[in-house]
Amino acid sequence: MCIRDRYNPRAHPTMQRVILVILFTFWAFMTYRLWQVEYAGQSLGAAVDIQVVWEKILNAQDEAKLQVVDERSNQLLGALDWTPTVVRDTTQGGSVEGMVEKVGEYTLDISRGRLHSTDSREDVIFDFHISLSPFPDQQWTSVQVQLERAISERQFEFAVDAHSTNNFVTLRASLEGAEQEVDVPLEDISKPEKLVGAGLKLAGVPALAASGASLMVKNFLNSEELKNRPLNFKLELPRQAHIDLLPGVRSRIKVYRIDVPIVEDMLVKIYVNTLGEILRAEIPDVLIDTISKTSKLDLPKSIVLRNQNFYGRLRRE
Repeated sequence: MCIRDRYNPRAHPTMQRVILVILFTFWAFMTYRLWQVEYAGQSLGAAVDIQVVWEKILNAQDEAKLQVVDERSNQLLGALDWTPTVVRDTTQGGSVEGMVEKVGEYTLDISRGRLHSTDSREDVIFDFHISLSPFPDQQWTSVQVQLERAISERQFEFAVDAHSTNNFVTLRASLEGAEQEVDVPLEDISKPEKLVGAGLKLAGVPALAASGASLMVKNFLNSEELKNRPLNFKLELPRQAHIDLLPGVRSRIKVYRIDVPIVEDMLVKIYVNTLGEILRAEIPDVLIDTISKTSKLDLPKSIVLRNQNFYGRLRRE
């Protein structure tokens, strides 16, 4: 008498097909629901609450590797890593490993930042860090900036350190190990001439050159291009983003576009995907041209930050 096995997967092909159909249906349904949550009823140009996009950016899981590019010449100008982090409130009790029960703060970091020079030994290297309090307050709590560059074989370093508990910003500069420090009141941050004066003081620039630089800043702010269009020195988020397509790629990728007004009609455009990852940021060409003409600097014709995972990676020439 032959006794068959109670369960033999190969003997039940019909059951396997049923399971596959169930799994596929579940996957298709969840994909449709995700599409509904993100895009249903939102055509291109449709407005989205900026708070929704901002939360996605702060809660993004992965860092964004961005390259600074002159798109007109397709030249690589630099690169940086953009990393958001959610910090758990350590005052709370025990928690499940890997799970943030209560947010203590959010942080945004720009690391391994580099702007290329003709001589690679004179590249500008920079880092940036900002800490933000949890929602709904969402106020900055600390800001740090570090910048260094070798100039004629002399190492120059510059740093900014600010905390919301203080009423001033500390600026530090070091040239060949000789360090200088100055505190700038927070109310002077929105006054370009004050910042220029403090920066030149740190750098040990001669008085005549400092006066020339201050005059250059005044000329820029009073130029015809900026006349009656004051610069916006307050870092305020726009009230809304818009559904758009990611430009410069072959695929049709829907994204959130954030328009940040630096000057009236001069918008920095930032493109973010539905996971909060930064894909692209465009500096307005007219602003670059205005700075070039006013300051007599030979700047690139266009400056765009591009996520190399979506645009590919350029190599330095």
